[in-house]
Formats: sequence, C-alpha cells, structure tokens
Amino acid sequence: MFKQGIVLLVITVLFPVSQVLAQQPVDSESAILEMLQTDKPYHIVTPDMFNNLGWSLPDNGETVKTQADSSPSGNLDPRTLESMQGSTLGYAAKWIEHRYEMYGLEWDITGLHLVPENPIANMPTMVLIHGGSSNWYEFFLDPLNNPGLGQYLAQKIPVLIVTIPGNYRHGGWNEEQLDNRVPAYLLDKNFTNDEIQIRNTIFTFQLVSEGVRQLIEETTSGPIAIIGHSTAGEIPYILQGTSLSRRMNGRILGWGSGGTSAQKAMQDRWGYAQTVNSYPAINKLRPRPIDNYAEDYLGPLNPVWNDDMSRLEIARKWMGTQEFQRRPHFKQPLQDMERRGAIPGMQEGTIEQLENILKDNQFNVDVESVVTDLFAPMRAPVSNYSKIILTTARLDTGHWNKNMPEQASTLQVANELRQLNPDAQVRVMLFDVPMTHYGHIEKPKQLAAGLYAALVWLNR
Repeated sequence: MFKQGIVLLVITVLFPVSQVLAQQPVDSESAILEMLQTDKPYHIVTPDMFNNLGWSLPDNGETVKTQADSSPSGNLDPRTLESMQGSTLGYAAKWIEHRYEMYGLEWDITGLHLVPENPIANMPTMVLIHGGSSNWYEFFLDPLNNPGLGQYLAQKIPVLIVTIPGNYRHGGWNEEQLDNRVPAYLLDKNFTNDEIQIRNTIFTFQLVSEGVRQLIEETTSGPIAIIGHSTAGEIPYILQGTSLSRRMNGRILGWGSGGTSAQKAMQDRWGYAQTVNSYPAINKLRPRPIDNYAEDYLGPLNPVWNDDMSRLEIARKWMGTQEFQRRPHFKQPLQDMERRGAIPGMQEGTIEQLENILKDNQFNVDVESVVTDLFAPMRAPVSNYSKIILTTARLDTGHWNKNMPEQASTLQVANELRQLNPDAQVRVMLFDVPMTHYGHIEKPKQLAAGLYAALVWLNR
C-alpha cells in the first residue's frame, strides 16, 4: 500500500490529475450525442473527438480485401460476398439486382444489403446512395481495397448500398477513352447507340428515385434513414413524398448532401447564369475527366496521398489507376440540369430538347409522361420534417466554408429548413478534420462512427 501511495503521489506531482484525465480516450459517441441535444447553428466534432471514433472489424477487412486484390483491376464481384462467413466479416451480404419498368423500358438497379451478425436493437436500416459517376464500391471499399464505410456501419446496423441504373456492370468498363463508355442500364444486355441516347434523354430523377423506392421496399423492412451523397442528395427529399414516407418518419440524414432544389439556398448555390447550352445535349453523356479530381475532391487523407507526388499525379493514381475500371466515370447531363430548374429558361430549354429527341422515337417512349416527371427535385417536399441532421467536413468546399462558416452551403440549407419546419429539430455537424467530399474513402472507420452517432440522435 505504501509503495502504491508513493507511485500515485509521483504521478500526481508530475502530471496533474486534470492532465492525466485529459490524456484518456474520450467517449466520442457519447460526447456527440450530448452535444446534439443543444440547438445551435452548427456543432463541431473536434479532431480529438473524431480520431477516437470507430470500431474494428472481426478480420480487419482482410477477407474482402484479399478477394478484391485478386480480382482484375479491383473489380470485386459482389455476388462472391454472399458465400463469405458472417462471423468472419461481422455481417452477412446479399447482392440484389432489381428490374423495373419506367417509360415503357426496363431498367436494373442494384443493391448490396449488409446485415450485422450482432445488430444494435431498434435501429433503422441505413441506405447509402452514391453521387454522380460513382457506384457501390465507393461505400464498400477504399481505393486500396481496405474496408469502406458500409463495412464498418454493418457491424452495428443493417446497410443497403444502392447503385443507380447504368452505373455498375459486372467486370467494370474496359474502355480507355471515357467518351466510349456507356451505361449498363440492363446488366445482361447491350444496347445500340440509338437506344442508349434515348435512355440518356429520359434518365430523370423520378426514374432513379422510383428504382430506389422499389429496391428499398423489396429488400428491407422497418424504419429507414437514407443518405444521398452529392448529386443523390435530392433523392431522400423526393422519397419523402412516396410510400416510404412512413418508414422515413420525417427524418433526413445527410453526408456531403445538400438540400433539395426546391430550396432557395440550393438555387442560390447553383447561381443563375447557366443555360441549357452549358451542358452537353441530354442524349449524350458527360465524361468526368480524371484530372478534375486533382482539385477540391483530393485531400491529404486520401489513401493514395503521397507528399512526393503532385496533386495531378495523385489524382491519376487514384481515379486513373485504382478506380479507373470499376468506376463508370460518366454522368447524364439531365441529372445536373434538373437540379438547376430555377434558372430562367432551363426548364423550357430542357423540355424543348427532350421533345425534339423523342419525337417519333422507335422505342415508343411517351413524351408527355417524361415531361411530367421532369424537375422532380423542384417539387420535393420541404416541410413536415421532424428531425434533420446534415454532416460535412472541413475540406468539403461544396458544402463547407472553413474561413467563413456562416456562408457554408450546408448551413444555409439547414437555416432554411429550420424556417420551413419550425417544430423540427435541425442540426448541422462538422467533422473538423482535413476530410474532403470523399471523406468516406479517406476516414471510413471514424466517419462510420460519426454517422452512427448522428443516426442514434435521429432515431431518438
């Protein structure tokens, strides 16, 4: 006892008790939940809090990584995951290919459903929808095939990772020239160029959202929380006005997500100077050049970051090598045009293009049904929400402004939602670490825990 007392005395003298306690790992999840009880313009998850978030996988992700590393160009076949042991992964995986009809044509939408071996009781299924020119890989693996966001979340809650029609095909894309790539609108069929152009023309938000709705209803049951990343940020708002409304329960969870284009805050973000001619024709595709990723999408936490390489060299390694084949690298112009429906002349110009392309089309697509669905984001519900939490990161320049936070797009969107939903609880949570819009491949372990904490708050 005497020796222990001396040791304690020495520790107390050398390191004050407050300093000793400060060095202990903080319970970041509890700290976040306590923080979110207070209604403030925005909440900050500090670097210390963020770095102490997260949990491990039973095998540290090695089983999936080994399979992905042995696949050509990292094109892990999601169907092989179904045979892997849940006790090894921490979750059971099921790959879903759902075919549905829209505008008289068939479309395939896919989902990877992950169900925990030991789920936390009474928690919603989290649905993850990728942004433009991406697919399910982004939320399941990082560029080096290490475990991604979905694998970490699936240790605690059911997860459904959605790929919109066209953006995934088995084996990926082999075309070196991005202009030569075409969407896999059906996984078991190739199309003529004429049909591809018609399908690009009618690739509306309503078509995508309807596929997401059907996939969710086929695959899951009970409460859901839907994260639409980037361009997909509009989809949860659109789905709030569908048969999923009861299961969503008036809740919105965002990661790198905006609001809906029905909001002035989003319209102001886009600006009003663009025209229909600012985009390729709607029957074409817009390739996403690899070099574009050397800009704000790239940060020091990227798994392929190398201080001895230029930003352009890193981007080319990231998207031009690691993600080149399994990622589509294209986007239909209509996705961006529909989001900018408040720009004067945009709706009229888009409709004119669409009607000209579809006139007397050989696939019997009804023009009026497509025109009726156009600009669905402009009609998405902006009220009757109960709880909303939007999350972002310090270097996500499209959603945050680290120098002038009050001008951040996410904050502007949230403030407008507060006005439109005066009885709702609305929160903005900033992960104050050098993560970009691609934080889910930069720090998936910690981000998964941060989003889980946000989901716990949302579910209370």
